[in-house]
Amino acid sequence: LLAAPLAAQQPTPEQAKETIKKWLEENHHEVKDVTDENSTFHFEIDYPLGSMKRQRVIQPKEFPALIVILNGVSIAAEHAEKLKGMQPNDRDAFYNEIRKDLLFLQNSYDLNTDEAGVAKQVQFSYEFYYDALKKTRLYEGLLLNHRTLLYIITKFNDEFGMPMMPKGDMPGHA
Repeated sequence: LLAAPLAAQQPTPEQAKETIKKWLEENHHEVKDVTDENSTFHFEIDYPLGSMKRQRVIQPKEFPALIVILNGVSIAAEHAEKLKGMQPNDRDAFYNEIRKDLLFLQNSYDLNTDEAGVAKQVQFSYEFYYDALKKTRLYEGLLLNHRTLLYIITKFNDEFGMPMMPKGDMPGHA
């Protein structure tokens, strides 16, 4: 008979939290605990290291044993105005280019639009379960989300030009 059921090998939420936090701190990330009633744990970290860009590592209560790495970007006001001025078919074609480019990546994305169909922000996430909890998987997700952020910023800047950033504004607007 085979012994050692697989479920016994999975970490508890507290073990997962401590392990992830240890890995992030070993790599010198600034790790902030975020109060969040919907999660077992929720960290905000600087990624890339030492930058003003932030990603979140979350274990949602409603999905036991799932880790979500979350990132996003707000659309610059100038870009939103240019999107608003586009013909709906042209705007949809632009969004479809983005969808096709991101379709086969291992992370997910959500293009949040207002009632007029103008993008306001793009969020992306990388998910994995405790059975895949490895440092490599964590950093794979962080890197993939960061590359997706850079892609979105570049795509919007190529289409609409570089936006003027207000003084004191954090980088990360597309």
